[in-house]
Amino acid sequence: MKVILPFCLILLCFCFACTESQTITFKTAPIALVASGPLFEGANTAQGDFSPNIAAYLTQQGLPLSSLENATLQKVSFTLPDSLNSDLVSEITLQLAADQVDMQKVAVLNPVPAGQTLLTLNVAQEQKKIAELLRQNKMLLVADVNLKKDLEADWQATAVLEFLLTIKK
Repeated sequence: MKVILPFCLILLCFCFACTESQTITFKTAPIALVASGPLFEGANTAQGDFSPNIAAYLTQQGLPLSSLENATLQKVSFTLPDSLNSDLVSEITLQLAADQVDMQKVAVLNPVPAGQTLLTLNVAQEQKKIAELLRQNKMLLVADVNLKKDLEADWQATAVLEFLLTIKK
């Protein structure tokens, strides 16, 4: 009995050691978002498509797609073409969706600071199925943009998303 107990503990530790995870960061290329004008004061929608191609990224890291255990969105940055665009906006809410995954709110910025061209949104603490979103061929970014006044032209921004991927070893 004295011999079996230490052996079982060693075996148990070995099993847990084999299931360790590591984390890596996945940062998107800039994604164009456009709300086609004319736009009116209040809520407007800017959209952009993104092909995550997470399998290719993981392959470059020497990992199979099946190793992706979980993912969380860590950072969202919007770049505006000029500071005038931020002066027109009071709030931005970003949602992600795909054909096989429900839309979810992932980030918000309220209020939008005036005179800025680089904006960092506040990422939601509760996130679901982010890894599943990344496994899709195409993801839709939907930005709800609250304008302070009417705008005849298109409203444009570029988004960069940064994800933390949990990988099974």
